[in-house]
Amino acid sequence: MKHGTCLWTHGWMFSLMVLVLSGCSTTPPVKYYTLNPFFEMGAEISSPAHKPPLAIGVGPVDFPKMLDRRQIVTRKNPYQVDVSDFHRWASSFSEDFLCVLARNISSLLPTDQVTAYPWADGFSPTLRLHLTVERFDGRFGGDVVLNVAWFVINQANTKRSVIKHSRISEPIGGDTYEDLVAAQSRALGTFSRAIADEIEKIRIREQ
Repeated sequence: MKHGTCLWTHGWMFSLMVLVLSGCSTTPPVKYYTLNPFFEMGAEISSPAHKPPLAIGVGPVDFPKMLDRRQIVTRKNPYQVDVSDFHRWASSFSEDFLCVLARNISSLLPTDQVTAYPWADGFSPTLRLHLTVERFDGRFGGDVVLNVAWFVINQANTKRSVIKHSRISEPIGGDTYEDLVAAQSRALGTFSRAIADEIEKIRIREQ
């Protein structure tokens, strides 16, 4: 009888330990994020001048393999990054980047013919925008940095291609992933304005 009681006690203790360990090993839920166009963030947008419409193809874009993943990457210091398993992009980061960039440019220029790469066979862009993103990450307590080389190709006259390089810094202003993604959206909005300004210069030169 005493031996049976001992076995029951040990079994109860084992079950309790399993419950405790299973509670400790519960993983937090994965959270998903997406970049937003600046007009959805309430930013003011200047009214575009009335000019003949352009057809603009945005992309392709080359992203560093370190960034082009579902997990969100943050920078700890110049030599170390963190890759979060529990904070992820809702879709491909590079595709999200292109789609939001195209929507921003469309809102800044007098045309609704702005399409992110890859576009349908029937779409024939007047201008093509090619980008190479060198850095697009941030450090909590610091800034988001967007470092990108880009060029605008005039499909009618490739000799008039414009080559540019932009480095944009945007304060995160918080220590959450929501703050980080919001800052990245603002940086992408600033970059969109730089592209729209350059396209306007192209239009003026070719009038």
